[in-house]
Amino acid sequence: MASGGSAAGGGPRIPSSLPGRPGFDPAVLARGRLLLALAGDARGRDAADEARTLALRAAADFEHGVRLSGRHSAPSAVRCRALLDLAEARAVAAGDTGHPGVLEALEQAVEAVRDQGPDLRVPALRRLAEAHTARYRHTADPAQLVAADGHFTEAEALVGRDDPERAELLAGHGEVLVARAERGDGLPVATDAVRVLRSALALTPGSDPHLADRQLLFGRALRHHHGAGGTPTDLHEAEWVLARAARDAPADRTAALAWLERGDVLLTLADRTGAPEWLDRAAESYHHAVRRADRAGEPLLAARAHHQRGVVLERTAGPEHALESYRAAWTLWQRAGAAQGPQAQSAQSTYERMTALGGTG
Repeated sequence: MASGGSAAGGGPRIPSSLPGRPGFDPAVLARGRLLLALAGDARGRDAADEARTLALRAAADFEHGVRLSGRHSAPSAVRCRALLDLAEARAVAAGDTGHPGVLEALEQAVEAVRDQGPDLRVPALRRLAEAHTARYRHTADPAQLVAADGHFTEAEALVGRDDPERAELLAGHGEVLVARAERGDGLPVATDAVRVLRSALALTPGSDPHLADRQLLFGRALRHHHGAGGTPTDLHEAEWVLARAARDAPADRTAALAWLERGDVLLTLADRTGAPEWLDRAAESYHHAVRRADRAGEPLLAARAHHQRGVVLERTAGPEHALESYRAAWTLWQRAGAAQGPQAQSAQSTYERMTALGGTG
């Protein structure tokens, strides 16, 4: 990069070094941070190309600053902050917080302050854990979840019980543990998920905007704990907390997910006990899920809820009413292109039930 280049269009010209000053020069990092701030502003204006260009220029400055910090033995805190900034710049440039280059920078940031106090170690460990979680969403590699689990655990050990950051750390860790439980990693992992998310909820005030999301996660953890060999009380507690999440969630998508998850819990309770009232409550829960998914503009969520309601109605109201729900689900699957996408298996299940009930015409 030219040392006198403009930050963005007609912006100020910032020198890459201070004249006559030998050794490590923080000016290059200052310029990178300005470019990164400008990239953030461009993202806020939905100017993706501009944001990417600025982020790439910021990343080049941070890479140079990191090299200088190593060459001139800059303090480890300076090196760590530069690496954290480099990770952010690479994430913006790639549009991916789990990009391999982001992981590389964050791993180096953690290593740079390995023997330091928690002030920088905690945010570095947390961001590395989150990057592994994001990487898992792309690769489905369980090793990414295991790595994220370990980094969250290490960060939690450095944070005091009353630290306001602890609840957020626990919630992120709980999300990773739930994902591991969903993969069938066994009762110990599911138990950890319940423990961690119970602690997160205990530290989350009723006014917190993330409360419903954490309640939803906790309900999912309880459900998987039961499935991994837990007790029937898991299901009853899950039903209660999911109902709270569904009713109190400010976001329609969170509410739809909570109603859907609660319906699945109620269906499991019905199978375990044989009590018909659980089925009636499950059908009602799926109906609420459909309504909130529609309001959220989430056709795939609505399709799942319609399908599950059809499953219940087959057992309670008869095939004619069930067929209506399956047809509604199939219409949404097709409209969203799910019959050929990642949701193809779910869409196929709907089609098979329609066929069985004679309703494909």
